[in-house]
Amino acid sequence: MVQSQRGEHLKIGFFTDSYTPYISGVVRSIEILTEEFDQMGHNSFIFAPAYHKVSSNPHVYRFVSIPAPTQKEFALPLPFSPRLRRTVQTLGLDLIHVHTPFLMGSLGALTARRFNLPLVFTHHTLYHQYAHYLPLGKTMASDIIRQWDKNFCNRCDLIIAPSQFVSELIRRSGVHTPVHVVPTGLPHDSYAGDRQWLKEKFALNPKNKILLYVGRLGKEKNIIFLMEAMQKIIKKQEDTRLILVGTGPEEASLKQFSYQKNLQQNIIFTGRVDPHELKNCYAGADIFLFASQTETQGMVVGEAKHSGLPVVALYSPCMAEMIFQGKDGFLAHTIDDFAQYVLYLLGNERLSFSMGQRGRLNALRFSTKIFASKMLNAYYNAFQSKLVKENSHAL
Repeated sequence: MVQSQRGEHLKIGFFTDSYTPYISGVVRSIEILTEEFDQMGHNSFIFAPAYHKVSSNPHVYRFVSIPAPTQKEFALPLPFSPRLRRTVQTLGLDLIHVHTPFLMGSLGALTARRFNLPLVFTHHTLYHQYAHYLPLGKTMASDIIRQWDKNFCNRCDLIIAPSQFVSELIRRSGVHTPVHVVPTGLPHDSYAGDRQWLKEKFALNPKNKILLYVGRLGKEKNIIFLMEAMQKIIKKQEDTRLILVGTGPEEASLKQFSYQKNLQQNIIFTGRVDPHELKNCYAGADIFLFASQTETQGMVVGEAKHSGLPVVALYSPCMAEMIFQGKDGFLAHTIDDFAQYVLYLLGNERLSFSMGQRGRLNALRFSTKIFASKMLNAYYNAFQSKLVKENSHAL
């Protein structure tokens, strides 16, 4: 077995079902981690789907892919390659870190077993809550995913959970593999944006109050809740605008809902925004809104706090780990409470500003360097866990 000691530079193979140019929290997490590792002298190698018109990178190995039938912008990699064995041997990998339990994750697990390497899995997503993307009955698909996820976790040497809540869910599901809580870190020095860009880009009135959502437009993000809350908010403050930044499979139906409810003047769909312009979106907003119940961390909430925005979110256990109630944001349990919190902040600019500043300070706990340091510590625990497994099997 490959042995590694603290202080040595590691060669890590990341296996993922999503990577650039696709945009997601998983992709961002991998990018941030590998950037930090590179600065520390470690070597990261990405095994990921191929996309059209993607620039080549000598550390990224692309697999032939096909469009997902229920999500055209997502590519499904075909998890096999006659060159993989030789590539892994040539690279001399020390550890396999997978970011999915499915296609590339299964290939990563097979590779780890073939080369007797420690296998680490980051449990980014509550996968069973995305069952509506599968062409099966929702209940059946959810049950299949839960069982698959449990079996995959028990094949690993260590699991990474992005929050304490996810860690507890994993343990309660019958997983015996050790679990470490390692939230994804965010660079806190990259959120200084142009405060006027958003209003100028979408021809808004300088007096408009801006509520912001950033993320995919998918069912699991519960954006319909935000739109229904807007119906209540504009009755009291009609100059308020909700900016929805992102694209996704629900975009057309959400626009239709906006039209049916006569909200088209108050809700703006930006479509795809260049990642480099996201800081301008945060800079131009007054409050960040979030209603998803499926998040395992909610990186965009961290980004909003880094940008100095107060957050109003629908309560979930993960959001309760991100937001300090009444200090840097509000957690609402009902749509009426949600709307009232937003209106309260809109009517109290000084409070809104001070909560945003506290959020900026609280977000420092999610630094990229802490993230990388905790992940390295988890890797060394994975080496020990694998060693213990081998010794127990040898008895």
